[in-house]
Amino acid sequence: MMSLRQTPLFNHHKESGAKIVDFAGWEMPIQYTSILSEHKSVRENVGIFDVSHMGQIFVQGKDTVDFLSYVTTWDMKRQKKGDCRYCHILNKDGTIIDDTIVYTLSDSDYMLVPNASRVDKIYDWLLSNKSGFDVSLENRSNDYFCLALQGPEAPRLLGQHLNTTVGSFQLVIFGETIVSGTGYTGEKGCEIIGPLSEVIDHWEALVEMGAVPIGLGARDTLRLEKGYLLSGQDFDGSQTTVETGYSWVIDWDHDFIGKTSLLEIKKRNYSKLKGILIEDRGIIRPGNSVFYQGEKVSSLTSGTLSPSIRKGIGMAYLDLDIGEPVTVEVRGNHLNGHVVRMPFL
Repeated sequence: MMSLRQTPLFNHHKESGAKIVDFAGWEMPIQYTSILSEHKSVRENVGIFDVSHMGQIFVQGKDTVDFLSYVTTWDMKRQKKGDCRYCHILNKDGTIIDDTIVYTLSDSDYMLVPNASRVDKIYDWLLSNKSGFDVSLENRSNDYFCLALQGPEAPRLLGQHLNTTVGSFQLVIFGETIVSGTGYTGEKGCEIIGPLSEVIDHWEALVEMGAVPIGLGARDTLRLEKGYLLSGQDFDGSQTTVETGYSWVIDWDHDFIGKTSLLEIKKRNYSKLKGILIEDRGIIRPGNSVFYQGEKVSSLTSGTLSPSIRKGIGMAYLDLDIGEPVTVEVRGNHLNGHVVRMPFL
């Protein structure tokens, strides 16, 4: 059995009284106080997340733009230095291996940030598809930390801490440190990526300024309210980008791995990931069965009680129109709800 990995801030989390769980092979804080209060801190003030389990894969060389355009759903020729782009990496059958953010560091230097559980798989996939491209790849995930500063007050704290601002899906570079206007909460904020040796200084400084430490529990409720996908859960290797409802991450005017399969899938009927809003009292969870007209039609990929709207919210792959009534089974009880457009908030 492999031992769980820890970020450099693990002892800080323990000393802060955080509840630690196994997440993608890492010992990570799921909450420090309560998910409800931490969620509220991010929506109303500012929170800080240790997401140093995320990966950093660097790609450089004269064919980098063509290579990344081929292995992702986006045409990187449309990017310029300082841009970040969310896109998908697909198998040849169009199913999602992972979603990632691509950082344009220069005209020929890029960085990908895959999810923790997919770092090795993505790195191997890139290596296996680089034939014919003049590019070099380097997995430096063990060398970098990543902190997410999120919430309405995040830009102010970033200005105090690093004397800078960053636009949405833009990046600025300070030596070996990269600050990007990205996040997983739907709030204003940034993510700071830099050498592991500097993470404690950043964390302690931002917490002292008022950033509230936030665990993975609130990270999940925050992202679900905004309809953001969770790798390995909302897609698990058998769904395509079009089925997730994320076709906006595809530039159809360029050739990429999986494009032919996606074009074929678009020609036929298929279920699509949609939101479910629960009217009855009750907490729904991933895996709960979804019923339509008394028949089971799907299962929730994600589900929780929204701290913001105080109702159950979930996602499921459904071939149903917006507004259709459904029920979600929780411990033998059927909770009434209906299909809605996302985001929920």
